[in-house]
Amino acid sequence: MGRTEPRFIIVVPEGMAQFLQPANERFVVTTDLDQARQDADHGLGDRIINLHRGTPMDLLGEVGNAMVLVSPSGTVDWADSRFHELPDDVQQAVKTSLASEDGCQDGAITAADRSFYLLTCRQPDSKHTLVVLVEITWMQKQRDRRAAVRTAGLMLRDLDRTVVSEMTVADRLRMLEDRIVRCIQEELSFDNFEIRLLDRASSKLELVIAKNLTPLKVGEVIYASDTGNGISGWVAVTGQPYICSNVAEDPRYREGLDDAASTLTVPLKLQKQIIGVLNVESLTPNAFNRDDLELAEILAQYIADAMHMLDLLVVERFTTREQATRSVLMELDEPFSQLREVAASLRAMNTDDVAFQKIIDQLVSTASSMRTRLEACVSGPRSILDAEHEIKRLSPDEQLNDLHVLVADDEPRIREEMFKLLSQVGCRVTMCEDGSSAISSVESLQKSKQKLDLVVTDIKLPDLNGYEVFTGARGCFPEVPVILMTGFGYDPSHSIVRASQEGVSAVLFKPFRTAQLLEAIKSAITSPVIASPED
Repeated sequence: MGRTEPRFIIVVPEGMAQFLQPANERFVVTTDLDQARQDADHGLGDRIINLHRGTPMDLLGEVGNAMVLVSPSGTVDWADSRFHELPDDVQQAVKTSLASEDGCQDGAITAADRSFYLLTCRQPDSKHTLVVLVEITWMQKQRDRRAAVRTAGLMLRDLDRTVVSEMTVADRLRMLEDRIVRCIQEELSFDNFEIRLLDRASSKLELVIAKNLTPLKVGEVIYASDTGNGISGWVAVTGQPYICSNVAEDPRYREGLDDAASTLTVPLKLQKQIIGVLNVESLTPNAFNRDDLELAEILAQYIADAMHMLDLLVVERFTTREQATRSVLMELDEPFSQLREVAASLRAMNTDDVAFQKIIDQLVSTASSMRTRLEACVSGPRSILDAEHEIKRLSPDEQLNDLHVLVADDEPRIREEMFKLLSQVGCRVTMCEDGSSAISSVESLQKSKQKLDLVVTDIKLPDLNGYEVFTGARGCFPEVPVILMTGFGYDPSHSIVRASQEGVSAVLFKPFRTAQLLEAIKSAITSPVIASPED
């Protein structure tokens, strides 16, 4: 059946531990909050009392559900307001127990289907005894919920390398998103929530998963900051969880769910490093309590681990491919050099034969093209594999003639190659180096009543992500097809999954070939477009 007495893990600042010694085994004092959460997760504690967010004077109030002061004769001389709020039969059961022959001592009592544990605190110089009532009705239920969250969390991290490697990046992200959403809804019973990941370079909190929360307008951002960026920004910079019982009275709150009344926000941590936040909102005031906070923190750890593992698989794919290509290029340096020397020797042997000289020229050109394509593979997301060769070969395409294409990418070489390739086949091209200029260009086209046939945007831009460009373009041109680009499946903002749900036309994984680009464009402009849902 397990123990009936509660066990508390008290987390204190470094300098306080020596002054707060546990009275018995029901209290454990530590300075490590993360370790306390792990211990609670594994059933070594029932409640974490974090005195970082309070003072030692708050300890008894945090431990119990009510307090009474008992005289030597066993009568209750004083009780706090929480005791008076308990049902009459519970109050009477407590008083009867305290007035028994055994007197004040630790132990459990049950009344009105509620169980309490009485903790006695005696001072040598006082005749009275302070008794703290701890409701333990919730203990087994909380232990069961904690175990269920832990099991579900382990499932999040159970990413089969073989299965995952065969999925497209969109499928991998969608699989993880589905698992996280199901876990939050089923194990925590939270219906309105969002997960944001921290972009360390810009300090932005990028939205990756959202359910029933109103998205920010295009261009609006939340930064990891303790002021002006809502509760999520505060949690991301401080690493502290936050319960907002009433949004109308909390100056930190920033609107998310329409008519939200209370919120719960916890950090996503990878070891000690904050990588994002989980924010939950409710239409009911005071919807979240300490137990919800504990479970959310446990699940947040598993979410952070799962996100990190998925990123590692993408990085591993990128690194392995780059290293392999560089190794091949190094191994071919000497044969390429020898090939050039042989070509020079053959050219010198027969300078009068024009046909022979053309063959030598073709041989040198082919070798040069091979090296250029290999170098393009090494440069990865910063180039189009066969752009140099295809730019010379392409001619106007009737299907693409006069097509107005907007391209957004912060890599100069990609913009240059895209402009040359698309212009060569007859497109009119607008180039943008970031998301803001892309949105401005789209808005200008709408105001001047010009047409826009296609948008091709990188997923990670200096200021906006691909999903924001997608929604911005669709806001002005509801049926414009959009193609997303990403390097080796890298998608930190999970733009692919979110845009796929709203009708993105295609995803190109850099480095891609010219034929893949043109095929994606032709498919996008000829396939029916799913209009984005209205706000």
